[in-house]
Amino acid sequence: MADLLTGSDSDPFAVIGQDVSGQRSQLAQYSILRAAAYLQNNKNDEALKAFKQALAFDPQNTTAQTYIGNLSLAKGDTYEAIKVFKTMVQSQPTSVDAHMSLANAYIQDKQYAASEKVLKAAAKLDPSNPLPDYTLGLQYSNTGRLVEAENQFLKVQRTSPNDGNIFYALGAVYNKQGKHEDAAKNLEKSLSLKKSFPDANYELGVAYNALGRREDAQKQLSILQSSGSSLSRDLQFILEKPQMLYMDQNNNRNFNQLLGPATPLWMLDPSLLTPSASTQISVAIQFNNEMDTTSVMNPANWAISRANNTEGGYYIPQAGGREVAIPAYPTFVSYNPETRQANVTFTVQQNAATDATIDPSHLVFKFSGTDAAGRQMDAAGDEIDGSALKAF
Repeated sequence: MADLLTGSDSDPFAVIGQDVSGQRSQLAQYSILRAAAYLQNNKNDEALKAFKQALAFDPQNTTAQTYIGNLSLAKGDTYEAIKVFKTMVQSQPTSVDAHMSLANAYIQDKQYAASEKVLKAAAKLDPSNPLPDYTLGLQYSNTGRLVEAENQFLKVQRTSPNDGNIFYALGAVYNKQGKHEDAAKNLEKSLSLKKSFPDANYELGVAYNALGRREDAQKQLSILQSSGSSLSRDLQFILEKPQMLYMDQNNNRNFNQLLGPATPLWMLDPSLLTPSASTQISVAIQFNNEMDTTSVMNPANWAISRANNTEGGYYIPQAGGREVAIPAYPTFVSYNPETRQANVTFTVQQNAATDATIDPSHLVFKFSGTDAAGRQMDAAGDEIDGSALKAF
């Protein structure tokens, strides 16, 4: 009779071990099914507990590990997620997916050096998989390493030439670098490959706006608004930069911006018929946005000059030294936030012969400050004079 304990044909402890292992595997699967039911009912905490039970029964269960990590990340528990995903990488050292899960957990925890190391390892495991290099490019872009981000995306672009996401990411980096022509080209390509892509529409609107292509930028805004994208508000904020609208003749004092070259200075104010007399001139300028009061009222943010370009025309001074001196900056500026109107005040002085002249229509007023939202003036609308009748 064979020895029941040592016979090779029948090892009861091995059989018992197999039975126990099978039971634990079944219990793990049951826990996973319960967890799935919890997830369907948006009971994430209960689902997380069930997945942890499954992992206790089967420590190598990758489904349980993956969900525990992802649910932990969703809760902001990066410590638990990193711990679980580290175990996955150790048990699956050749798995790109396991490496990506760990890298994403590191990124969420802002451990960028660690995530960079894991992403580079994942890229070596499968050079044909663009995701590790793409994710590393996003990390570089989000942490200000723009040149490295550009190089990563160019690398991925060569292996995935028909992926609209890659062209979008590269375009976004070019926008950050101020390379708006390159940004527009890549973003246009992105949208040709991926039709419904609000992020690309937004970045393309930003690029067009920076290039002065305002109608094209407005078209991107319309697309975002039609799709109901929340990015429409962000792009609208960028496009609605502060501008001067017009000079308000009704609220000027001692100034008429429609008067042309060789206007006798005394026509602005009869008191200037007196030799060497001086007077204050106040010009009312209307803005489109609510402006930052402190910024508008700071004379250093203003400049007064004689027009010398196509948009504003050309100031024509009179011979014989009769042209009045114009100060480079105003004396003071007041601002009414309710009407969004500034009054720019400066002083002029008559000469001894009382024959000084001025060209009011070609006096240019330029503002370089900000609006109430902190936006800089639109370069296409930060100057105005009477000749143009509108900002330029």
